[in-house]
Amino acid sequence: MASSNEHLSSNINLIDYFIYCPLFCEKEGQEERKILYYYPSTKELDQQIRTIGYCEGLVQFTETFGFDQSCESIHFRKTRLLFDKIENDIYLAMILHIPVTEQKKDDKCILEYHDERINDRLMLPILKISYQYFILQYGTMSAIIQQYNVEKLRIILREYFDKFIEYHLQKMINNVTIDSSLFGIQFLSVDKHIYFKFQSILRRLELRFKSLTETIFIYRNQLIWSGLNQADTTLLYSFFRLYYWPHFKRMYDTSTIQYFTVNSSANPTDELSSSTNITSQKFFIGNLSLPHSIIVIHYNLFTTFCVFHNDNDLSNNEKTSRAIELFQKDLEIILPSFDEYLQKKHPMLDSTVKNVYFNKINMAYSATIDWKKETNNMISNVMNTLAEDLQWFHPSGEVMVKRENDPWIIAKRSDMRELFMIVNQKSANLKDIRDKMKQIFSTQFNSIFLLE
Repeated sequence: MASSNEHLSSNINLIDYFIYCPLFCEKEGQEERKILYYYPSTKELDQQIRTIGYCEGLVQFTETFGFDQSCESIHFRKTRLLFDKIENDIYLAMILHIPVTEQKKDDKCILEYHDERINDRLMLPILKISYQYFILQYGTMSAIIQQYNVEKLRIILREYFDKFIEYHLQKMINNVTIDSSLFGIQFLSVDKHIYFKFQSILRRLELRFKSLTETIFIYRNQLIWSGLNQADTTLLYSFFRLYYWPHFKRMYDTSTIQYFTVNSSANPTDELSSSTNITSQKFFIGNLSLPHSIIVIHYNLFTTFCVFHNDNDLSNNEKTSRAIELFQKDLEIILPSFDEYLQKKHPMLDSTVKNVYFNKINMAYSATIDWKKETNNMISNVMNTLAEDLQWFHPSGEVMVKRENDPWIIAKRSDMRELFMIVNQKSANLKDIRDKMKQIFSTQFNSIFLLE
């Protein structure tokens, strides 16, 4: 599947991103109606129709094989097509440009396409999360059509995805790494006494409101507590990392309560608004047919998402302000002991070992690799390939890779847990690496069950 705007690039680039519904094309000549959104909008309509028609045909063709798991990607020499059925008869797809380099051989220019640079396991979660971010803020596309009409849906999709693709999706694709594609949760491990104190504070906050159903409690960018189910917690935490945290980490510590709302259709500098007055925002979580009112409270590096199932409590600003002031006082009482806990010295990590850990059960992940400092792209590519290979191991498996002059790279799967390690001991043999792994398991991962 080639594109008319094809160009030589050694980077992964987004060529097309589109949403379509075949049901809206009732007869020949109405193919335009099936297009709900298309990027780039500057592409000629005939070419949009041909691209979607080609994708639709491929989807139907792969369905004839009757696999238990539907096909989600198709590999071409120059491009990669990824797609997902997001709602009944509504499909989302994107086409990526495969990196290409030009080489000379016998006075001839030869193009070499690096298909291995695009990893389905990394790219498919990006495609799917882009839709989940949308329904978090707007609800399902089917519900929008029922409430308004198809044309209203097209307007909303255009306003949202034009900005999202320009300011976020392109970066997510270009900067993807194994840990960024997991969209997991970084948990803050705290002493059980402090944890119970935090939980008690949050419970008292919930009891002050009749319609406050659940809370999410975050310190800096690490989750301490969530009362939501696993899927909603993961999505809301990922949304926080994308829209809130980039702004919060540049803010100074403040003893003033601030309330934040997101406008995802704005430019990055304006997408997060703050106020000292109570402000709420509608999000679709749990029951996607009904929005919940959410107040995002930020105070002294703590961020609290308060999920209300209706606006009854929020209509009384005086009562709401008084309840949140009490919540602030409760936090002030526990802050000294919390700060003291954070200042405790923790065991030094082995500087020769970097790792990425992910647990699919609770979406917990941790990483000691800083990809901005890791200049060897080959290491990242090898680790990405190993991550894809791990999917074939059931229930457990292990792969070790050593390239000349490169560190050891280990990928290990233990049921629903995955661990990736870079051991920077280039002269070590296989037995040395085995002993090193046992040492790491007994120190850094002693509380995690990893099958041998």
